[in-house]
Amino acid sequence: PVSLQEVPTEYPPGRDGSAAWAIRAVSLESAVSPAEPFARVLFHLQGPDWLPGQRDHPGERDHPGELPCVTLHAHHRGRVARGTCRLQAPLGVCVVELEIPLRWFSPASPASRSRRRAADPPDPPEHPAPWYLAPWGLRAAEPARRQEVRLDDKVLLRVPDATLRPGQRFTATLAVRHNFTADQLTLRIKAKKGLQVVGARPGSPTAWTAQLERTRGPKHSTAVVTCRRSGDTPPTPVRWHRAADSAAFLHLDLAVENGTGGLAPARPLTWQVEYPGQDPEAQKDKLVWEIQVSERDVRALVPLVQELEILNTAPLTGVPRAIPVKLVAVGGRGVGGGPGPPGPPGCESADKQVLQVSDACDAVFVGGKESRGARGARVDFWSRRLHASLRFTVWAPLLPLRVQLGDTALEQVRGWRLPGGPESALAEAEEPGEEAERRARGCRPQYQRTAVRVLAHFVAHPLDGGRHLAYLPGPDWLLDVTHLVADRTWVQDPRVASLEGGTVVGGREPGVTSVEV
Repeated sequence: PVSLQEVPTEYPPGRDGSAAWAIRAVSLESAVSPAEPFARVLFHLQGPDWLPGQRDHPGERDHPGELPCVTLHAHHRGRVARGTCRLQAPLGVCVVELEIPLRWFSPASPASRSRRRAADPPDPPEHPAPWYLAPWGLRAAEPARRQEVRLDDKVLLRVPDATLRPGQRFTATLAVRHNFTADQLTLRIKAKKGLQVVGARPGSPTAWTAQLERTRGPKHSTAVVTCRRSGDTPPTPVRWHRAADSAAFLHLDLAVENGTGGLAPARPLTWQVEYPGQDPEAQKDKLVWEIQVSERDVRALVPLVQELEILNTAPLTGVPRAIPVKLVAVGGRGVGGGPGPPGPPGCESADKQVLQVSDACDAVFVGGKESRGARGARVDFWSRRLHASLRFTVWAPLLPLRVQLGDTALEQVRGWRLPGGPESALAEAEEPGEEAERRARGCRPQYQRTAVRVLAHFVAHPLDGGRHLAYLPGPDWLLDVTHLVADRTWVQDPRVASLEGGTVVGGREPGVTSVEV
């Protein structure tokens, strides 16, 4: 295994004391092979204040040319390989494509490993000290990603699991199970316009022969491959292993024709296996497999967001909160060929009671109808064969809210009077005696005032349905949401007290009332 570390080449904080860069790293591969020995990691800046002119104070880093460099370190058996890129405006994105040395794929004995470590000079000390973002692990893998599907109970088809480009050739392989004993097999392939079968090779040329016949029509081309066992080969079962190349029975070379980029991106191939002696009228199994064709060399789909945490205040304010999402396609040469996905995007939130995603897949949001928060709420994105996902932390208010008063008993301030307005005159008209005399003078008593605060726990529920809640920032903390609910806060009996600006309550006359949200 190879371990990766993402290290910026600059100090996290700016030299002028400005805030650290917020950088997210996305690994585009989980495995490497000698055929494709490249580890690709996409880096992008998070937070809105890195954009040109968006800094709070003049003189801070606000020029695209001053965006930081990022270094990717790969470690394997005491050796280190490095790759660097500089984040680029306007997306704040760059991709490090690090080539893994081929000798790293070769096994080494403990003795040679020790000698090599002793012979290698130590890495020069990093200055300034590296700031680690995150570690990753890579594993050695087969040279190409493939799908494996069953044509019948004896024959398997292995096909590339990748988007192809016009002019590109690819190979499909037939493999047979241990119970295959036939002396002859016929494979029929019907290809949509823009695809054609260009060759057929037996996996074991000494044991089998393969004959290819092709016909071409205005909309489809048809290929018939007849495989026969060689006359001097006994009909013994073919041993079949899932990962061994020697288990291949037949290799088919296919090509995506040039000049077909304007056709539909999904192009079907129909496969059918026949054996001698089969009833011509019998229903034969057919497999339809679609390949995806794109003019662009797209390797991965990456959703970019400025933050992965949402404070869901929508239940308190009625105002949705959204995080924009930018879907970018990453090719063999980084983010290129246009930043958008190779086809119409699709998306879905794994739990709509926590988080939602827009129909256009350009934002995730909370609208006030969600019932809870969560850590690790997943949103999936896809475009053709490319898939990606993001995990968010959503903090939701824990109801009921807590109303806190500075003082619950408001006394009359003796010796102080306030001019009585129409509202106070209406309230005092029911009072006899002294109150009537005071009303006649146009004054009312002055009562104490006190501050009102509305507090809330913000919590995230566990995804497994458990009862253990995570609190922001901890279980002993409450967040002040007074300003968010000021227009939804009132006094139950306005004759006894009044609310000023949603933050201060003042007495009006003797009585008992409550402040409610």
